[in-house]
Amino acid sequence: MIKINKEFILSKESRFSTFKTQLKRSFIITKKDLRIYYNKPPVLIQGIFFPIILFFAFTIGRSISPIYLISGIIAMVLFLTSTSLGPIIFPWETIRGTFERLTTCPVSIKTILIGSIWSSFIYGLLFSSIPLVLGVIFLSSGLAINYFLIIAGMILSSLVFSSFSLIISSPPIRNPGNTMILQIFIKFPLLFISPLFMPINSIATAVISPITYCLDVLNIGLGEVSAFGSFGLLIDILVLIGLGFGFLFLAFAIHQKTLEKRFR
Repeated sequence: MIKINKEFILSKESRFSTFKTQLKRSFIITKKDLRIYYNKPPVLIQGIFFPIILFFAFTIGRSISPIYLISGIIAMVLFLTSTSLGPIIFPWETIRGTFERLTTCPVSIKTILIGSIWSSFIYGLLFSSIPLVLGVIFLSSGLAINYFLIIAGMILSSLVFSSFSLIISSPPIRNPGNTMILQIFIKFPLLFISPLFMPINSIATAVISPITYCLDVLNIGLGEVSAFGSFGLLIDILVLIGLGFGFLFLAFAIHQKTLEKRFR
């Protein structure tokens, strides 16, 4: 009995040690991705230029409440930046032959994917903090702002959107330009069915988009009542967590199946 317990303890310690090692290696991959890919043209176009263009397209000539203006621009920048880095990493690494070398290293495909999530998460959170700061400085007069809730909502949403970006990056595409086309067909419909710069209840299809739940958390943090009732905040958090894990496990499964196709 004692022997079994010792073996069980050693097995748990071994699993924890392996997990810790793979987690450290994922951060190394994150550092590499951020250093190499943050300024690539597809990332700059999808993550920085498009949010600026869409912001003016959505807001020019309209009288918009400061709450919806702040939450809309934060959610839009957070979604576009968090999903801009991951999808171009895999085709770029594949076409240069570095992805094949990476898979021969003592790291699992899940470690590589988690490293991509961290890099997308940091990139998205960094750039979405800019409209938050500007919104607080210029538009927050008279608003009861809950900074903790807003930042927590941004962190959770960025992780969800980063996990979603792994699904976009799963097709074994070798040309980064083709990835941009795929992103446009997937990401922009989600943006257009989301209630950016307007009340959530004004669009019936809003519940389909994960951006909606990010917006609701931000609106609550800015002093607005949740669009989903008394338990709206809890619903937002549970849905975002559920979507995050769903996107993550789906991405793991798809990438496992498409991994060999990248090297053909």
